[in-house]
Amino acid sequence: MLNSKSILFLFILTPFILILLSLNLYAQGKTNLTFDPDDPPETTIPIAPYLTFGAQLDLEYNFFGNIDPENEIEKNLSILEPGLTLAFSFDPTRHIQAFLETSISRQITFTDGDKGEDNLKLEIEQGYLLFKELFDDRLSIQLGRQRFEDEREWLYDEDLDAIRLIYDISDISLELSASRLNIVDRDLLNSDEKERIYNYGFYANYETEHEEKEKILGAYAFLRDDRSQDNESPIFLGIQGEGDLTENLEYWLDTAFVFGESGDNDIRAFGFDIGSIYQFDLPFEPSVTLSYAFGSGDSNPEDGTDSNFRQSGLQSNEGSFNGAADFKYYGEIFDPELSNIHILSAGFGINPTEQSSIDIVYHYYRQHRAADFIRDSALNTDPNGTTKDIGNEFDLVLGYERIRTPKLEAALKLGYLLPGEAFASNSENIFLVKFEIQYEF
Repeated sequence: MLNSKSILFLFILTPFILILLSLNLYAQGKTNLTFDPDDPPETTIPIAPYLTFGAQLDLEYNFFGNIDPENEIEKNLSILEPGLTLAFSFDPTRHIQAFLETSISRQITFTDGDKGEDNLKLEIEQGYLLFKELFDDRLSIQLGRQRFEDEREWLYDEDLDAIRLIYDISDISLELSASRLNIVDRDLLNSDEKERIYNYGFYANYETEHEEKEKILGAYAFLRDDRSQDNESPIFLGIQGEGDLTENLEYWLDTAFVFGESGDNDIRAFGFDIGSIYQFDLPFEPSVTLSYAFGSGDSNPEDGTDSNFRQSGLQSNEGSFNGAADFKYYGEIFDPELSNIHILSAGFGINPTEQSSIDIVYHYYRQHRAADFIRDSALNTDPNGTTKDIGNEFDLVLGYERIRTPKLEAALKLGYLLPGEAFASNSENIFLVKFEIQYEF
């Protein structure tokens, strides 16, 4: 059984093991892509005229130690999920594509070593019809279940049933969409919980590359029309930006103002995430990352105005710094929604080979307004509402990506969360071991 000492030992030992194992691979080709387990397999295998196929095997293992930090009895949770994903693409002309992505997986849960839930899932991840490059190659129309994803997955990262129109004008791309989650059941073996929230979005994106300096600037309006009893219908107005300030210095910015209704209250809140990455011209490409994220809180819950910032509910807050694997950039364990919180993060990373990376990341969490709840996180407990200190987290992320066929990608993530004074004095530290591997045919 893993314990705190075991996790600390892994933190120290694993980077050196990875360096030793991968030094002989340094001469192989490099890719700027990162390992994202949600990406569908590439459809490169022809099986009929205009029809291509792709497949990948997935395995994910999660181990949480002391998952309930205020429970005197240590509780350890393990989740094992093997899966197979298949993708088909039918491209009869350059203007038409029909795409289908389906997966079968089994999720097995263990609590303190005892087997719990064992669920078999057969899911339709994506299934859409795309009419592309119409009217002088400017307009595309996409119908069906499709992936919505921004660069840092701060606004959304979800497969939605939608209609989407994209119009390109030189370096500017305009996108208009209407969507809903799971109009048709995603899991064909189990009933999905229906969500009566309709999404309407407009996104304008400007992307250019000048003198090897890439710049991306986006502005959006996004409405969540909740037709359930919760009646939380926020409207988001936001700006996103990222690019290169110099050859070695990258930056990003995500910011949004949200207003609308939450039950009987009006919503008025704002949040942002700003950060930069500096890469040194040294062997192993060492880099340093600094970032600050803020979501406003509510100082007076009784005044009829809800000032708690909230994200769209479709986000995953997942990306990479300068490495080969995506990770939860607000903490692999805590993984909070950016709401009523300050998050200071600092990271250091190296690329031992052209295919591998090591990132060490530190997070400091503090509530904006002391509250006895956290809007959404991976924790199973709530703060006391009198102290703002949520705690600290350390993460170690190891990534590997081979882009040659067959394609192999893997990530090992270790986390260690120290609860702050906002939790009970007897709260235990929480630790995480997460392993993901993906083999694409």
